[in-house]
Amino acid sequence: MRLTKHKRPTTAGMNMTPMIDIVFLLIIFFMTVSQVSEINKERLELPKLKGSEDQKRVSLTVNVDQSGDIVVSGNRITNSELLTFVSLELAKVGDDPDRLAVVIRGDERGDSRTVNEIVTSLARLQVKKVRIAVQVLE
Repeated sequence: MRLTKHKRPTTAGMNMTPMIDIVFLLIIFFMTVSQVSEINKERLELPKLKGSEDQKRVSLTVNVDQSGDIVVSGNRITNSELLTFVSLELAKVGDDPDRLAVVIRGDERGDSRTVNEIVTSLARLQVKKVRIAVQVLE
């Protein structure tokens, strides 16, 4: 007579106790951190600034292509037309040169003479916020 032992198939079980412990620790951690960040926020009524919409800055982008042509809003213009355009933009911001920012994007393959002329012209108009765009290498 043959006696065989039938083995029950064993299933891999996972102990959930450590996972529950970690979840509770995370809950306690986030509750503590949120309370600390709320402590740093004092309930204050900040003063209101009247006319804050009037103080917005206007940004103007001037492109200089490889051949030295000036392109603003898709239109090729001359340096004198650019000065007229900048003067109109200054009039829109109340003739305050601090509220007009100009970004000059020059093609690296082109001559920098046009960019220098634009910067000189903007300095004559007292525009102080002039930036020259570059590409950052990674």
